[in-house]
Amino acid sequence: MEFDYAYQGSIIVETLNQVYTIHQGEAYFINTNVMNTKRKGPGQKSAMEHAHLFHPILLTGHYRSVFETKYLNPILKNLSIEVVIIRESTPSGRQFFKLLQQLTQLDGKADKEFQIRSLLSQAWLALIDEINTQQQYALTTTPYAQERIKQMISFIHRHFDQKVTVADIAAHVGVSEKECSRSFHKYFHQSPIDYLIQYRIDQAKQRLIKSDDPITTIALGVGFNNSAYFTKIFKQRTNMTPKAYRMSQTIK
Repeated sequence: MEFDYAYQGSIIVETLNQVYTIHQGEAYFINTNVMNTKRKGPGQKSAMEHAHLFHPILLTGHYRSVFETKYLNPILKNLSIEVVIIRESTPSGRQFFKLLQQLTQLDGKADKEFQIRSLLSQAWLALIDEINTQQQYALTTTPYAQERIKQMISFIHRHFDQKVTVADIAAHVGVSEKECSRSFHKYFHQSPIDYLIQYRIDQAKQRLIKSDDPITTIALGVGFNNSAYFTKIFKQRTNMTPKAYRMSQTIK
């Protein structure tokens, strides 16, 4: 099985049945025994990922254990589940990202086997929650509602570095602020502003890694009014200050 994070650039994963595009900053799960090929996205000079490959027995312990029959088999034996793309827009997605980051930080450390198994087990539970969330979303989303929420997200992605309000997002698709908020809570389990803040944080992470720009410059560049507020929110979302995050990624 495979847990991966698109660290730089976009990645194309092609199976026998479908082609999946994983954008920079997204994570994904590849199910066991799924034949696939990977390549960098179109127009990309390069693509990098943090990859965690492991055998199911690391989590099951032994054949026909309760871990296998209750938690793993419902996914491993589900032929409709090939690749699951995971984002930080849901509670389970954010938990999954946090656990992957902790797994990456264990690289090169000694006596880490129990920690790895524990983190992978927690990540598996987060994956189960995320799959359930995505399946529920697919059942309740109409094509019209899908297109509308896509337009809202696109507006945020284009204007995240500017002052954006719920009224701005709602006006872009011609709905009320209440309906805009209801849509985000239904499909992403968070408010439009929470989504906007998380997207700003994701963009800040990439700039912290790829540039030597001062923290204040990055804060203003992703839409925060000042570096103090940016640092406060960044730490709330990542359990690290921007400076510490930059150092941790540089060490890798």
